[in-house]
Amino acid sequence: MLLLAQEESKRLIEFSWAPLTEEHGIPMAIMGIVVVFSALVLIVVFITVLPRLVAPFIQPELAPQAASPVVHDDELPEEILVVIAAAVAEALDRPHRIVKIRGLGTGEYAWSLEGRMKHHMSHRIQHRDPK
Repeated sequence: MLLLAQEESKRLIEFSWAPLTEEHGIPMAIMGIVVVFSALVLIVVFITVLPRLVAPFIQPELAPQAASPVVHDDELPEEILVVIAAAVAEALDRPHRIVKIRGLGTGEYAWSLEGRMKHHMSHRIQHRDPK
């Protein structure tokens, strides 16, 4: 690649592969790669070890823990029952009675999966025919 001045016909910049193939090119490139990757490894090690180094100097928060109600295996806390009853009352516009509340089993997740699929399908771009 040669750049020539308009006034004179002498070369301003001369490009050559010689410095890469001679005594300093390839070894210097390899040395640069080694230095960069060594620095990256040191940064990863520092970030990994940092929480362990700082942990003795940080005091755990002494915030009071919220008292959780005592729950037996087969019953839900009263607050959860009230929220569920309010949700059912809001969803249904007719008188209702809650008979049983239980967790979902593995076979019952299909309803939520189907709802999610329908929700995602409603967001697809509808292609219109040009008039």
